[in-house]
Amino acid sequence: MTGIEGHIQIQLRYRDGGVRSVSISSSRPVRASKVFVGKTIAETQEMIPLLFSICSTAQACAAVRACERALGVQPDAYNERIRDVLVDMETLREHLWRVLLDWPSFYGGEADKTALAQMVAIQGGFRQALNAGGDVFKTGGSESEHASEALADLQTRLMALLQQAVFAQTPGEWLAIQEPQALQAWAGQQQTIAANLINHVFERDWAASGSCESTALTVIEDDPLYEAMQNSDFISLPRWQDQCCETTSLTRRDSPLLKGLKSGFGNGLLVRLVAHLVEIAELAQGINKFSAPVRAARTSPVTPAYRGIGRVAAARGELAHSVQLEDNVISDYRILAPTEWNFHPQGIVNRALGSLKGDMDQVKQQAELLITAIDPCVAYDLVIIEEAQ
Repeated sequence: MTGIEGHIQIQLRYRDGGVRSVSISSSRPVRASKVFVGKTIAETQEMIPLLFSICSTAQACAAVRACERALGVQPDAYNERIRDVLVDMETLREHLWRVLLDWPSFYGGEADKTALAQMVAIQGGFRQALNAGGDVFKTGGSESEHASEALADLQTRLMALLQQAVFAQTPGEWLAIQEPQALQAWAGQQQTIAANLINHVFERDWAASGSCESTALTVIEDDPLYEAMQNSDFISLPRWQDQCCETTSLTRRDSPLLKGLKSGFGNGLLVRLVAHLVEIAELAQGINKFSAPVRAARTSPVTPAYRGIGRVAAARGELAHSVQLEDNVISDYRILAPTEWNFHPQGIVNRALGSLKGDMDQVKQQAELLITAIDPCVAYDLVIIEEAQ
């Protein structure tokens, strides 16, 4: 079985120095999870990382949480903590993929494939150290213990990599930057890819580009979300309380620096890029302080509901899985990915791109930066059509 992805088409109509309309369509296979119907939970958990090559850890985590809720299984704190850390490591890798490989193209720099390879190796080491001899993404979790010495070395390597390749200082020192002026000074003085792109955006006065109205996705209770996910239209074109909502690093991260940037630039391009950096630094600090909780006695299962919701804060936003069981096999399985929220035809990408001003080349560059910052996780085509005056 091979992974599935799909494609996003984005068309802008340009006239009189600005974008006049935006059209977004997607070929993402949002109903691909139907392949799990008729399978056992164990079979499905084996298939999940094969079917979803992008963010496979987050997908596995959402799947096991949905299945445990359907079965009435209470995961212990140890397994849940390990799951969270492994998802956070995947989120770091995905963010660094964008920062180290994609960001340089916007200012004429070179990608840092060596640093990304180091990150991939560190992520693999974390999974081995935290999941040795078991699999925390199986229903009920794992009895394995984490390897403390190997973990300490990996934590040191992770922090050193981020200092060298991203921040030019420790993540904690970078998080101490609280004023937009201090951020601009950092960007102008350092030569990392992240600093260079932030400086590029400042120099071109693009900090507020794409600023627009946005509704953050709130926490939806399990039962209402489960019921909403039974509607296929909701899976492909989700709206909540009649709103096209956003679920990104910017909607789940906050800091003194982000507050200051928002007051000056709204939710524009600079703020979105910095939100990724804030998330990288904060996740790294949390992972660096990781210590597994002491295992507690397993709690007794609750009465199974034979249906459940599992959710995860994945790299690009909230990921939700819903499952229904009959006679110990899956009778229904649905997945709602953050891409469907963020790249909804009337969603945040539409509004951000629709606000862009400048000549054709400037609009194209800003649009590509915004799309990368919001991140569709799949390939996209951007077409700009210039309309007659």
